[in-house]
Amino acid sequence: MKYLLSFTLAATLFAQAPAANKVVPVEHAVPFGTVPGKLLLLGNSMVFYDDQQPESSFVVTRPAIEGLTAEGPTITVITREMVRNRSGEVRRLSFRVAAGGDPAPVTGWYASSNTTPNSATAPTSSSANDTNSYPVRHDKRFGGSTGRLLILDDMLNYESVSDVKSSRRWEYRSIKEIRQSNPYELELKPFTGDSYNFKLEGTGMDPAAFKKIVDRVTAARTAR
Repeated sequence: MKYLLSFTLAATLFAQAPAANKVVPVEHAVPFGTVPGKLLLLGNSMVFYDDQQPESSFVVTRPAIEGLTAEGPTITVITREMVRNRSGEVRRLSFRVAAGGDPAPVTGWYASSNTTPNSATAPTSSSANDTNSYPVRHDKRFGGSTGRLLILDDMLNYESVSDVKSSRRWEYRSIKEIRQSNPYELELKPFTGDSYNFKLEGTGMDPAAFKKIVDRVTAARTAR
């Protein structure tokens, strides 16, 4: 994990916070809840400083990021390699800007990589094309939640922005059945755990994208 810096370095960078381009108070979403902290934008590095457990802080450099988007106060980061946070090793990071905050400094920091002489480090690999994100609603018997469904190389991720506890990850080999009745409805049944029914917004999911998921589920089952 060459893009992940040690806690010692993270702490050092945090000590330099006054010199940071921007300090953005955020909550970092993890499967068991949220973690309060700060995003520090220091040159070519983005630091998440964990307020509760500083030893769980981590740093990601700009070339390590495959994609960074913001929807309202929620910032989603997809990395090229695994990053270790409190929940383990992940490639998807979700942050929610504190009330009254603005994600623009973070998106602007990432976008600036496209206007520098080092813009050749921007994502150009085929893996960038293998990541798709869909705004969805998860319906259940009592209530539901909204968020984004991400199709990654090795798993499906549902990250809820309205109910963190509803967020789930499914490795392709753990999916028992997946159905698409139309471009706007998707049903997922894992071997263990609850089934999820998604309603997709916008233009929905085209057949080619759904076939990609089915092919990966099939390949994961036959892999040894």
